Amino acid sequence: MSSRIKVAIIGAGGRGLNAHGRHLADHPDEVEVVAVVDPKPDRRQLAMSMFPNLRKDRVFNDWQPFIALGKAADAVVIATMEDLHEPIALACAKLGYHIMLEKPMAPTAQACRNIVAAVKQARVIFAVCHVLRYAPYFQKMKAIIESGILGEVMHIQHAEDVSYWHFTHSFVRGHNRNTGQSSFSLLSKSCHDVDIIRYLMGRRCLQVQSFGGLLHFRRENKPARAGDALRCTDCRFEPKCPYSAVKIYITKGVNIGADAMPGESISRKLDPDELRLALETGPMGRCVYECDNDVADHQVVNFVYEGGQTAAFTMAGFTEGGRRTSVQGTRGILRGRLESGSLRRYDFLSDQWHEEKITARGGHGGGDPELMRQWLTAVRCADQSKIITGPDETLETHLTTFAAEESRLDGEVKTLEY
Repeated sequence: MSSRIKVAIIGAGGRGLNAHGRHLADHPDEVEVVAVVDPKPDRRQLAMSMFPNLRKDRVFNDWQPFIALGKAADAVVIATMEDLHEPIALACAKLGYHIMLEKPMAPTAQACRNIVAAVKQARVIFAVCHVLRYAPYFQKMKAIIESGILGEVMHIQHAEDVSYWHFTHSFVRGHNRNTGQSSFSLLSKSCHDVDIIRYLMGRRCLQVQSFGGLLHFRRENKPARAGDALRCTDCRFEPKCPYSAVKIYITKGVNIGADAMPGESISRKLDPDELRLALETGPMGRCVYECDNDVADHQVVNFVYEGGQTAAFTMAGFTEGGRRTSVQGTRGILRGRLESGSLRRYDFLSDQWHEEKITARGGHGGGDPELMRQWLTAVRCADQSKIITGPDETLETHLTTFAAEESRLDGEVKTLEY
């Protein structure tokens, strides 16, 4: 390998370009981006502006012509939609590329198994973007647990409070709304969280049980005053609706922008007339009670781990947003919220609270840049152990997530088989 790691980006959307790509662009002495793949012309153009040395004949609208080049880089970042992860990852592993793969690994358990088998057979460095593990906040939480000051961990409570506008954007109006074209919401949104609970617990999950479903965002819950309106821009009830696309994207000015899935971008870069036109014609202006969504809008999962310890997880789309965690040990309790970077520990012996503040820069509480740093280090050193989201444990937490969804659907407690 040359002094600079040569990287290709497959999928130049919000994650591939705005998160991972931005880190690569900020470290030109360490990394050279030599190829970019994306079906959208504006994303390819943006990539070329971010990486001025990128050759035009190394910018593709489809991943297969890139694969046909043979091995044209040292490593690849795969950040396409999850239904493409398996074929791309298998092809890249066969060519000997080191791989960073966006989460979720794939929409089926078997596809996840296939990917892990391929990367292990090829002996390439492999990381899945469970970025919460890399966030300084969760790293500090893990260090406190391992110090023994909490005693033995008995139970973990964790919640992903998906903000109401984010949930409607991605899981009612957006790409991840329907299992037929994407995956179920626990996998696409919260496999991060199943993974971070396992990381904090430090042991394998044995059984899972889950409840939840699509309760609110259904046609029968449409307010009567909304009548037969299919879009917020045509609805007389719109000013009173908290899920109004006009309110979220124009009045409130939520900037989804390039972080959105293809076809969903709503950005402050658009002027009011352009925003209005996007809501009148595009998918993000639809009434939340008139979409073809079928994924759960709320879900709870219970876990039993080796040794008898338990955990409980809640995902709900009816909140202001954020992640909250409570770790309960035999000598104390640790509580915190990722977005505030605050941790509070209560000691049972002294009956006193102790507080810590964790500061970090970058997405996901600093997890995004730290993941990239560790992955690039692992690639440079040819050492998989430099990564804390390697293939085996990542497969384990994905299989736990699939089992939880099966439990939600059939009402049975599931025993994990790895």
